[in-house]
Amino acid sequence: MVGRDLAARLGQAGARGSDGVVMSLRETLAGPAGAAWRLVGPLLPRPPGAFRILMFHDVPDSQRAALRRLVERLVAENRLIGPAEAASRLRHGGASPGLPPVLLSFDDGFASNLEVAETILAPLGAHALFFVCPGLMDLSKDEQAAAVSANVLRGLKPAPEPLMDWTAVERLVTLGHTIGNHTSDHLRLTELSADAKAEQIEKAAEALRSRLGETPDWFAYTFGDVDSIDAESLHLIGRHHRYCRSGVRGVNGKGTAPLALRGDHVDLAATPTWRMLAVDGALALAYGEQRQHLDRMVQA
Repeated sequence: MVGRDLAARLGQAGARGSDGVVMSLRETLAGPAGAAWRLVGPLLPRPPGAFRILMFHDVPDSQRAALRRLVERLVAENRLIGPAEAASRLRHGGASPGLPPVLLSFDDGFASNLEVAETILAPLGAHALFFVCPGLMDLSKDEQAAAVSANVLRGLKPAPEPLMDWTAVERLVTLGHTIGNHTSDHLRLTELSADAKAEQIEKAAEALRSRLGETPDWFAYTFGDVDSIDAESLHLIGRHHRYCRSGVRGVNGKGTAPLALRGDHVDLAATPTWRMLAVDGALALAYGEQRQHLDRMVQA
């Protein structure tokens, strides 16, 4: 109970990060919490082949050094895996001594993702998942900026940068990365009719199959929380894709429902200590109810 309470308080602090007082409290708690978690975390029950999926979006210049240091640390600790090994762990399990390894994923298809792949991931031999929205990629520059602001950022701010075009996505494939479906236009599936849900999922799957030669195994639904997905959408996703990653924090492994995979968002603007709390899974303690709800939707 103490661990869950601490994780909940840390999560609340992270959610209100614009408040300077809360930010200070968050960072004050992060150090002791991280040290405790590195001792306790490896002792907790987890599925065979346990691993985590880390979530990123656009990576501006100001955050590249933080991402580089994080990836270098994961490589040095032998904790970085690619999509193929993650899929194998889901099917067959395997050993995960110490803290679980992690798979990197990037949502929305921002142009900085290719730069990250070429300048940070490639030199370290790292392979990641990149989830893209084909409907947004095909828009003109001005239309795309407006759609990203409205659909991805919910009108809260302008688009931070353009999205990758198809040439950039194909370049990711040649670098050994895996492309996933993130819906056609980055719409919240639970706000759509049944026909519109099918169109967002199937139209994007067909565009990716047509351009890249095969329907992707991986899907990530937009916004990631349990209120942004439902059983009907998961059924449609499962007709075209093997795996669906959420934004609900938690560990994956053999026995995790392939359409209810957990994902841990990592805030690159935070301190290294806070980032590692997310990477190591300490923040996931507060998400047990959401994971159960997600699993129930898959079973339905």
